[in-house]
Amino acid sequence: MDCDYDYDVDRDPPNVEPIEHQIRLGFMHGGAVHLDQLLGDYNPWSYKADTPATHPWRGVTQKPRGLDYAEASCDVRIREEETFYEHADDDTVLVDAPAYLAARIREASEQSDPHEAVSEVRKDREKWYQELIPGANLRQILKESSYGSLIEKCIGPTPDANSLLEHNAFVGMVLVNDDTDPDAVSRERDLGSAYVLRESALSHANTDEPVALADYGIELPAPILVGEYDSGSQYPFIPWGDALTCSCPYKQSAPFRVMCKHELLASIVCGDHDSIFIPLTRGIHVPHRARRFVSPEVAVSHQPGPAGGRP
Repeated sequence: MDCDYDYDVDRDPPNVEPIEHQIRLGFMHGGAVHLDQLLGDYNPWSYKADTPATHPWRGVTQKPRGLDYAEASCDVRIREEETFYEHADDDTVLVDAPAYLAARIREASEQSDPHEAVSEVRKDREKWYQELIPGANLRQILKESSYGSLIEKCIGPTPDANSLLEHNAFVGMVLVNDDTDPDAVSRERDLGSAYVLRESALSHANTDEPVALADYGIELPAPILVGEYDSGSQYPFIPWGDALTCSCPYKQSAPFRVMCKHELLASIVCGDHDSIFIPLTRGIHVPHRARRFVSPEVAVSHQPGPAGGRP
């Protein structure tokens, strides 16, 4: 799907928001996350940006630099989106807004009290940037029980890409539906049989609320990049918008989440490779479109960096 896809808020999966690209870039530039930087029993839902007592990185424990960059990007997004609320009835302005936000503003503008409705949209959006993303999402995955489960066997206190990929992999596969014989596809296209699988065999299809590639407009058979993790799980990265989205239940079950632990790992690896494309560890060749992790447009226009910083 390209940037001109007819996006419907009620029908379609959440699109890849600009802030998602920017947060990925932030962790790419921020470098590896140290084992001793991960949180233990911290409750991320308790996080309040303006309440220092709820901030976990205080004292000698250093906050991950990528998180600092991510929060700075959230602050910038709040300022950049002010114009969309101020010109809520001007489509020539809203055309530049993220698809989901533009749809919400247009809906609000049609209410009996459009000013109040748009104000509520703005309040929800700013709460997302100030609390849900940095607290309930990013601080959640930066825990020993989350991202820590992907790197606990890596050697050294600061796992780099080589160490991360000793226990995790990005594998090129052709995925087929249940009506298709993977062996027949393998023989017909001269592909290694280990890399032609039914989608239903992967982890994302065996959760309480499974998401299918077809939900994102992907017709099978299709060449897809699949993350294989030390835990034994296998989650495809689904091409969507101008990037990829992980199919794991953590990412798919709550629209406010902009990153999962698998996307965090991919960000660290991409940063080490200095590339917006997730590297292929093994398997069949997949198109660059199936490995493009960050929008090229955002990559050339956004420079991650710290702001005031939050502990």
